[in-house]
Amino acid sequence: MVVSLNLIQSVFLGVLVFLMGNAIVKRVPFLEKYCIPAPVVGGLIFSIFHLIGVQSGAYSFTFDMALKDFFMIAFFCTIGFSASLRIIKAGGIAIAILFVISSVMLVIQNLWGITIARAFGLNPLLGMCAGSISLMGGVGSSAAFAPIMEQNGAAGGLTVAITSATFGLVMGGLVSGPIAKRLIEKHRLMTRQESDSTKPQVDYSALAVEEEVKSVPTEHLHMGFFQIVIAMGFGTLISKAIEMTGMVFPAYVGAIFAAAIILNSSEKLGIRIYTKEIEVFGSLFLNVFLAMTIMSLEIWKLVEVAIPLIIILIGQVILLALYAYFIVYRAVGRDYDAAVMSAGFYGYAMGATPNAMASMSAVVSHFDRPSPKAFFTVPIVGGFLMDFAMAVLIMTHMNLILQGVL
Repeated sequence: MVVSLNLIQSVFLGVLVFLMGNAIVKRVPFLEKYCIPAPVVGGLIFSIFHLIGVQSGAYSFTFDMALKDFFMIAFFCTIGFSASLRIIKAGGIAIAILFVISSVMLVIQNLWGITIARAFGLNPLLGMCAGSISLMGGVGSSAAFAPIMEQNGAAGGLTVAITSATFGLVMGGLVSGPIAKRLIEKHRLMTRQESDSTKPQVDYSALAVEEEVKSVPTEHLHMGFFQIVIAMGFGTLISKAIEMTGMVFPAYVGAIFAAAIILNSSEKLGIRIYTKEIEVFGSLFLNVFLAMTIMSLEIWKLVEVAIPLIIILIGQVILLALYAYFIVYRAVGRDYDAAVMSAGFYGYAMGATPNAMASMSAVVSHFDRPSPKAFFTVPIVGGFLMDFAMAVLIMTHMNLILQGVL
């Protein structure tokens, strides 16, 4: 029996899947501790239910995913509204350094995945799905980039990417904290002065100010939504210009750049951007987009790539741990802040920015010493700067593979 869901029914099921996942996450401490997203939990449960039906021949589902791309583009558009050049400049050299070393790691993750995939005779694009697409990118980027990999021959790429991203979320939470703890204790960072007074310092604690949460007027919600739609509209023109170059990029790239341009232009012109309202819509769009993507996973495609996938992921865990311990720590200052940032780096490079924030919170709580620099720098780099880098580097790697260069 084949159950065919139309457009409305597919969105309806996506919402139900998210709500189910949300209820489970709230009741299972392990899932909440490691920041496993609710749509991932609910989506995987439904996809396993779908797997049972397909394998037994009892039932299967087909979906109309026409609205999924709208939710995806809208979500990434809201990320663009976070890319304030004024804030990035205020962060100083620390942001630039962390961004560069994160971009280098993104390349390493892809090269490792491509190498192992080729060694097993698999499409190298599958290796990328278990590389930066799923790890540095997380579940959201997996759902955005993996379908493009599948269109170019990487069968099962979406399932591989979502599986890798989920694995990364757990490992990001497990490994990041011990890295910082080892660095702090080995180098006796708690006994050092907090900073070198001979160097100019940035007051990160003054920059990272939490805004008071207030009720949001309905008119402001409307304006936030309209600004998202306007950016998406201009984004289609940017995407069209990119297509004319012959390069292949995800549909959201134009929207994210359009949003960034609108934000920074508005700051100069004194036009209000409804940031908080846009963040609310961003969370909504992401949850529905992920739920619809993950509930439609074809898990049965994992069987034939299980062994190489395990090798790739174990290698990624080790490579990233060594990189965070030996490279990131030294590059960002060799002090207490650097150790905390190393934990944050591992958190978002293996999982997601919420993982990074949770790991850093655990570290500073354990040592009872704050790190404003880490808490300002890490979310800016992991939260949106790397989204820009991924759009360029991942698609550059894919195009090089398709052209036989890489």
